[in-house]
Amino acid sequence: MKTNPLVSIIIPVYNTAKYLPNCLNSIINQSYCNLEIIIIDDGSTDDSYKIAKKYASKDSRIKLVHQKNSGQSTARNHGIKLATGKYISFIDSDDLITKDFIEKLLKPFGAKDTILSVCGIHYKRLRQASASDVYTAPIRNRHKSESRKAYILYLLAIDGRMYSSVNKLYKANIIKSLSFDKNLNFAEDTKFVLDYLDQTQGKISFILEPLYIYNYGTETSTMSSTATVWQNWQTAYDNLKTWLGPSPTAKEKFWLHLVRLRWRISCVRSKRRAKR
Repeated sequence: MKTNPLVSIIIPVYNTAKYLPNCLNSIINQSYCNLEIIIIDDGSTDDSYKIAKKYASKDSRIKLVHQKNSGQSTARNHGIKLATGKYISFIDSDDLITKDFIEKLLKPFGAKDTILSVCGIHYKRLRQASASDVYTAPIRNRHKSESRKAYILYLLAIDGRMYSSVNKLYKANIIKSLSFDKNLNFAEDTKFVLDYLDQTQGKISFILEPLYIYNYGTETSTMSSTATVWQNWQTAYDNLKTWLGPSPTAKEKFWLHLVRLRWRISCVRSKRRAKR
């Protein structure tokens, strides 16, 4: 790249004072420096806002906004409106990123047809004190005869690297017209990613390294409980069918069936983990 484009990082914060310093340190110390760091404090009642304010006073790249508690989706949407960068990334305030997260996710955008960059995740289960690297295996490109939606369904069926909004870098000119569904408290990330991909025929680039560090099981996380309720998965599946459209091809139906099967298994596994 001839220039270093501005990258906006959006961080919704709600009562994560325990984790926020590590999160912010990992962001301000990125190897890629041309950053706009947007912190949306969603009505925290602990020291989160105080911590964020301290960081903002020392780093001019940080924009700190406080709003009444309205939920993570509303906070992210607020951040999207404020972002002025050419690219946008979302980081959860109880997670962190490797030093080269932005640098490596930005590199594929040197190709004109790239519209999304996706990396692997270092997955830490806090309660079990265990960790593993996921979504680092190679994944095939789209076949010439394959519809775009069939390929996206294939990605959803194979593993979970496309589900979350946080291990990705997006083009701001596409994302600015979108928003997270504030009426959903489960799989709103996946719906957002699908809506984003629906806006263009561009290429998805995969970085096969665990650049995003996900802390599963923090005090404010709702994933461990919402994932045990099949109706949440069913709602996500209904949204997926709506996204697919009324006349899917045979191949699209095939991958859609496998996604549903995968989600059934995920729900059962979540219930088992909750009982431990």
